[in-house]
Amino acid sequence: MLDENKNKILAGAESLFLKYGFKNITMDDIARELGVSKKTLYQFFDDKSSLVDQTVSRHIEHEECACRNLRNQISNPIDYMLMITDTFGDLKKQINQSILYDLKKYFKSTWEKLNQFRIDFIYSQVLDNLKKGKEMGLYHENLNENLVARFYIHLIDFMLNPDNYHGENTDFKTVHTEMVNYHLRSICTPKGATYLKKQSLRFNQVINPDKK
Repeated sequence: MLDENKNKILAGAESLFLKYGFKNITMDDIARELGVSKKTLYQFFDDKSSLVDQTVSRHIEHEECACRNLRNQISNPIDYMLMITDTFGDLKKQINQSILYDLKKYFKSTWEKLNQFRIDFIYSQVLDNLKKGKEMGLYHENLNENLVARFYIHLIDFMLNPDNYHGENTDFKTVHTEMVNYHLRSICTPKGATYLKKQSLRFNQVINPDKK
């Protein structure tokens, strides 16, 4: 029961942080909005920094689980990358740059945890995807897998870095879609490019069924 209650608080806190930002919302706000006492909050979390850190950790665990599930379900590496865009694009659409700015400026250790997740887990996922794509003849054989995987991490770093969007109202789903398409177009063989074009159209039709 304790784990269930804690998980509900973390889920509710994540929604509030996404809506109001990490800096502005207080423990009092969270207790009031979630309908729990501050005593209950402090039963699970030492302070707001602890709550923020565990909320982000929970988010990272969910992303890891979703990536692994997709990898087990999808055998084609191009489809995997496109599905990642579809799966996480809607989630990242909820994130605005002020939220990331708050995390980077006021909760540095948690921000670094998010960075380490990109460096370790996402790098390994992209590296595996590159190897599989080369084996299937979809990606260029002469690719330096380690370097290209690191290039991809830098693309994500650009996408998530709030310092790169001064005065812009950026739609994360659009940025993420363009980033993945840029990555795939640069590494695909003619065979892969043909498949990418066909699948991009199909995925776009699924995402935007009314678009002609």
